Amino acid sequence: MSTEEQIIDSKGIQSLSEFYEKNKKNVSIAGIALIVLAAGIWYYKSIYTPAIEEEANDSFFMAERYYAMDSLDLALNGDAAKFMGMIELSDEYSGTKVGQRAAYFAGRILLQKGKYDEALDYLEDVTMEDEIMAAQVITLQGDCLSELEKYEDAADKYMKAANHRNNSVSTPYALLKAGMAYEEAKAYDDAYEAYELIFNDYSDSKYAQNIELRMARAKAKMNAQ
Repeated sequence: MSTEEQIIDSKGIQSLSEFYEKNKKNVSIAGIALIVLAAGIWYYKSIYTPAIEEEANDSFFMAERYYAMDSLDLALNGDAAKFMGMIELSDEYSGTKVGQRAAYFAGRILLQKGKYDEALDYLEDVTMEDEIMAAQVITLQGDCLSELEKYEDAADKYMKAANHRNNSVSTPYALLKAGMAYEEAKAYDDAYEAYELIFNDYSDSKYAQNIELRMARAKAKMNAQ
């Protein structure tokens, strides 16, 4: 190191030392704050969240059981004296895994009950780690939009679901729904392309039944425009 570099380096060290001496109180406070923040995050993730999720699991199990029995009102709203329903679980435990699962079921039930805007609100808040389940959530969002006659938006959701994780079950299903939504939106070229993807890539799927007829219909309407 040259004499000039040594002088610059020593000045830099001196400047840092002077800065610390002048601001050591603030630096110490900032360091403590970071430690407290890190400890808080650890506590929330490792102790607090699992504990409250365990409290919620019993209610979720009961609500899910009633959903399986087709008792949608009980599953959705619960029984105040016995267990929380999916709406309350979703609201009370948002940000937890059980809260996410409850929001998913709340969205499904509200969709079944014809409350499409409310269903969409819950489904748009759902984040699923499992990619196939995540694709299903996006498909359900598309269903809500389709019922609201927002067909272009619905088709976009279905295509997003189809591309989320390619597989032989959810992908052709989402593509079929996309094609139908595109037809409703009179976007027949897009409908044809969605059907063609099923024909080319998922010909063994049950959703490929009558796909050539759907392609022919979309093409005929496209040519007539």
